[in-house]
Amino acid sequence: MYCWQILIVFLGTTLVLYYIGCEEYIVPVTLGAIATALTDFDDRLSVRLRSLIYVCCLFFITSSILETLATQPIFFITYLSLSSAFFILLGSLGQRYAAISFGTILLSIYTMFGFGEYTTWYFQPICFVAGAIWYSLTSIIFYLLKPTLFVQDSLSQTFSLLSELLHHKAKLFDPDNTKQDIEQQLYELSGYNSKLVQQLDINKTALLTRLKASRANKNTIYWLNLHFFAQDIHEQAASNYLNYEKVGLHFSRSDVIFRMQKNIHLTANAFEDLAQSILQQQTYDISEQHTTVLLHLEHAVHDWINQHPYNIEVKNLQLISGNLRRIYEQLKHLNDLTIQQNIVEHQTSDNINLLDGDIQDWQDLILKFKQHLTPQSSLFRHAVRIAFVFFVGYLISLLPFAKHGYWILLTSLFVCQVSYFATKARLKMRTLGTILGVIIGLPILYFIRDTPTQLVLTVICAVLFFYLRVKKYAIATLMATLMVLLIFSIKGAAYEIIIPRIVDTLIGCFIAWVAVSFIWPDWHCRDISKNIKNSERATVNYLTEIRVQYQSGKNNSMQYRTARRFAHNTQTELANMISSLSAEPNPDTELIHHAFRYLVYSHSQLSYISALGAQRNLVTDTQVLTLIQWCNDTMQNVLLNEQGLSTIQINEKTLEVEQLFQQERLSEHLQLVLKQINLLLESFPEFISLRSYLLTRDIK
Repeated sequence: MYCWQILIVFLGTTLVLYYIGCEEYIVPVTLGAIATALTDFDDRLSVRLRSLIYVCCLFFITSSILETLATQPIFFITYLSLSSAFFILLGSLGQRYAAISFGTILLSIYTMFGFGEYTTWYFQPICFVAGAIWYSLTSIIFYLLKPTLFVQDSLSQTFSLLSELLHHKAKLFDPDNTKQDIEQQLYELSGYNSKLVQQLDINKTALLTRLKASRANKNTIYWLNLHFFAQDIHEQAASNYLNYEKVGLHFSRSDVIFRMQKNIHLTANAFEDLAQSILQQQTYDISEQHTTVLLHLEHAVHDWINQHPYNIEVKNLQLISGNLRRIYEQLKHLNDLTIQQNIVEHQTSDNINLLDGDIQDWQDLILKFKQHLTPQSSLFRHAVRIAFVFFVGYLISLLPFAKHGYWILLTSLFVCQVSYFATKARLKMRTLGTILGVIIGLPILYFIRDTPTQLVLTVICAVLFFYLRVKKYAIATLMATLMVLLIFSIKGAAYEIIIPRIVDTLIGCFIAWVAVSFIWPDWHCRDISKNIKNSERATVNYLTEIRVQYQSGKNNSMQYRTARRFAHNTQTELANMISSLSAEPNPDTELIHHAFRYLVYSHSQLSYISALGAQRNLVTDTQVLTLIQWCNDTMQNVLLNEQGLSTIQINEKTLEVEQLFQQERLSEHLQLVLKQINLLLESFPEFISLRSYLLTRDIK
């Protein structure tokens, strides 16, 4: 449907205008539509209409100011640089404002396309506004036709990512894995986890916009249940119940571990099927094979326990088997709306509320903005870099050889990203896409010369650009280059711009690279200590919420869900920062090695705590509660208050856990709790050692 929308938009701005005799309007109206398309953000109808007013006002004012200053280079370059930096900083207010700001900056460059071509100053601004209105009207019509489309797409993507996460997790159940294999797999697993956490945040935002628009109905309840279902599954998928290095030792000659692996793969396949069902609005039905294979696993685990009654590891497999059974039952009854309605009605409002991160008042707005007015903020550094690349790019565009110098600024805007890692990736894709676009464009321009056909190809390229710009940026750039060549061919100047297009792209890429390499580069401004401490603080808070529920009983309150989400979000930020270390110039291999190992252990710690969260239930045994309290206090003292912890203390607590295990009639739930505490204790010394090394080596 998105492709159909884009198709209608560009048919209107090209072929329709051509056939009604308004050829001079095609380029500015199309550029206005493109800039507006890049500001598009999923939201309810009232906010969409309000955003349209903002966009139209910003487009007209920005373009008019630049038209007025076109003959005064000093004022023009000053305004362009400072206003662009300001718009970048507006992104601190939220994703919606970041999208509108980017579109406005892009329109500033598009304004330069038409300098000297029109007789009146207001022609371009009005055309830009017309393009914005046309795109927004089509967007609103498609939204009214299918208001749940974005939610469906988002939820579908979530379950697809859950499927990928589980497929990868199944690799950990290979009995032939070495320690190095496991560490590498756990590191890769943290990457999949990061993607899923980010997608869950997108879900939350999409659902919030619908909940603000109207009262909850059957559809809303269904989407909410799917979102909460995905959150719960994520907590279980992120859980670790085993020391994977010992899997081969205990189960290498048993079919149990292979059956476990097969069931995890089948559950992953079920989530992919669910994703497609959501996307196609079809009823989801669980496969019969899934039912049979799960039953065989349960029988195999039961037989193994009877044969090895004192083996603790297999009881943990039984817990995983139990998780798989619960997921299976939830999938089986997913389409029962009566059950869903009852679930929501019996929950407190706190349990079904979503945390709203939107701006609440002027005080909140000022606070969010002020937090980024420091070089410690990556957004502030990005704003300064954009101001720099625009300043330098515009100066170069004034030189005689740079007839179409605005492409330098356009390239720099798209290539210069917040981080060096992302910018480096864009550099390659932008250059490759531009060169391929020119190579493919030359025969197209030679053989296809009639204007209507060129306009049709322009529309096709535009649709493919918007469809691929997130998925395949290099191919999207290729389409954008073809679109530019075709537009200039219509204006009668296609071959003249081929060499300038390549040269300006290379210059723009070079300026962007200079900006991210020398203006507060990431490796000078990164704060490993801060990232580590933020992640650890969130993890300890998550454990605190879990401990409270072991004392008072399980609930799904917003406070608990917020603590869980923040723990995973900060882990994602840590993973992104550590992943970018290897992309830096002159990477420190020793630092990278220890940082990657720390990330593995940090992810494992969070996984063990997630397992405690997934199985949280009221515990009345005072010894176990005291042990959980000790773990919580110890992590807080060691990680947050920088207190020491000796190996003797850990060994004493490990011995205490083993003694508790020997108690008769110890419930399986308490065995799980003790096992997870034991896993935390086992990995804690190495975790602390790696942490101390990184805090010592951190470059400030």
